Amino acid sequence: MTARWTLRGIAIAIAVLATLDPAIASNRTIKPEIAVLALDAHRDSALADRVARELAKTFTVTRAAVSNAEGTVLVGNGLPPMSGEIATPAFAILPDRGVAVTLDAVRAPAWSPREARVPVTGVAHVTGARGRTLDVTLRSNGLAVGHVGQQISSDDQRVPLSLAFVPTTAEAAPLRLTATVAGAQVPAIVDVAVDVRDQRWRVLFFDPRPSWMSTFVRRAVERDARFVVTSRVVTSRNVSTDAGKPPGRLDDLAALGLFDAVVVGAPEALGDNDVAGLDAFLRRRGGSVVLLFDRRAPGRYDKLTDVDVWATDSAGKTVSITPVNGDSAGLRASDIAWPLRLPAGAEVVARIATPVSDSGRAIVWRSAVGAGRLVVNGALDSWRFRDRTFSNFDRFWVTAIADAASAAPPPVSIHLANAVVAPGEESAIQVTARDAELSGARLSHASVTATLDSAPGETSTLVRLQPSGGVGQLEGKLRAPVAPGVYRVVVSIDGNRGEAPLVVAANATHSVPDAPDLLVAWVTARGGRALPESRLEELSSALDKAIQPAPRLETWNPMRSAWWIIPFALALSGEWWLRRRRGLA
Repeated sequence: MTARWTLRGIAIAIAVLATLDPAIASNRTIKPEIAVLALDAHRDSALADRVARELAKTFTVTRAAVSNAEGTVLVGNGLPPMSGEIATPAFAILPDRGVAVTLDAVRAPAWSPREARVPVTGVAHVTGARGRTLDVTLRSNGLAVGHVGQQISSDDQRVPLSLAFVPTTAEAAPLRLTATVAGAQVPAIVDVAVDVRDQRWRVLFFDPRPSWMSTFVRRAVERDARFVVTSRVVTSRNVSTDAGKPPGRLDDLAALGLFDAVVVGAPEALGDNDVAGLDAFLRRRGGSVVLLFDRRAPGRYDKLTDVDVWATDSAGKTVSITPVNGDSAGLRASDIAWPLRLPAGAEVVARIATPVSDSGRAIVWRSAVGAGRLVVNGALDSWRFRDRTFSNFDRFWVTAIADAASAAPPPVSIHLANAVVAPGEESAIQVTARDAELSGARLSHASVTATLDSAPGETSTLVRLQPSGGVGQLEGKLRAPVAPGVYRVVVSIDGNRGEAPLVVAANATHSVPDAPDLLVAWVTARGGRALPESRLEELSSALDKAIQPAPRLETWNPMRSAWWIIPFALALSGEWWLRRRRGLA
């Protein structure tokens, strides 16, 4: 009888207390909330999971950056995040990479015409892999379109990469660059996107006198469907041969501004007004100018090239001239000219292949003139050596002029920090209005609209932009939709329109270069420190010391715990079992 009444009393007491729901105030130590973030979701997620499990014994762990957390742990060797939501103190766990490869500074053009050669460049950073082979593959929609391999000669080596693909359809082309080396736990993967358009480069050929060099380059470019070629050849005073509707003179910036590149044959025949017009085209339009010399003679063009002294070699010995990017599309010439001193910031496009003593001669080179690009040819008689058995004259100049034309900025440029993002991921956006930037005007009073569009007929999402520190520039952030697919960022500024693709993919991966020294300094400045992966067991105590969680008075309701249902059910069941055993109803 006593046991039965005791069990009944316990069940009644639990029910009464649950109904009253008493509140108790006491000093309690709450588990601090710690944010654990993988700097590279592809490489560091496994280690971040391990860190989270280790900390879960002492802390409440969240895997997102939250400002109200009481600390942050960054996992990886990459650059620290720039977001202001990172809670302090901040600690870092540096992975023991061993054999590893990362991809840094991966770049591809924002857009390209269909069937154009699209260059993709970057740097592979390989550690701990001396004597092994680095394999890098470029894929478009899962198909391999480029591959390079190189033997690694040291345990810490950076390998420049240059790959390319030729798109055949006008659409947003997602590209994936993958680098692997034997022994590495995970490959390095970076996703980029190129907007492939049915749009052609507009090129003007202007010859102040007939030039064989310009003639044969023009014929090669005219055969390429990626270009719209307009030309004027001045055959005598006030007489010219025109194709299309070329401007009558080079100092008409309004007419010249319609072109992406201007190719000048026989530049020594240019007058002062011509040179002034080309200079304005370079600086105020941001266009490209190609000077096709066929003989070395002084002229007004020296104001553009900024070369003090030229050297020439017309001994008649044929030499091979090779592009510095390793492309096989080289030239041959027997009459060459080159600057003894390249202008500051100039780059060599092609140089003499042999002998070694001549390899420093920049035969074809380019330099920046304001916002534009100047390309200078010193292979004066290379047009004579067009036999494809020995020379790639057509291919070299078509590629060079395509590169020059593609460098000319459009009226509205859109740069996304990441053009391939995961669903819901945030990406920074920067917009540049060419005319405003080159004229020094700000966009605070411009008419600007920016949207993120999906399929035609569907609702667009407004993208908020605001003036940035740069002249003629706007910046903002956009959050990717949750549905994978290809979207378009569309920006209109005072009637000029620009577009850029945004590819949303579940497995999107970005370039995160290793920067352990910077990361260590970053966390130290935020009250934490960096620990190697081998000392992960020290992290909990280090966090505990830095945070020093103190007991605080807290009101809590003990009867709201779901665990009370167990003794309540046991008491009722036990009382019922005893009643049945005694034969009671």
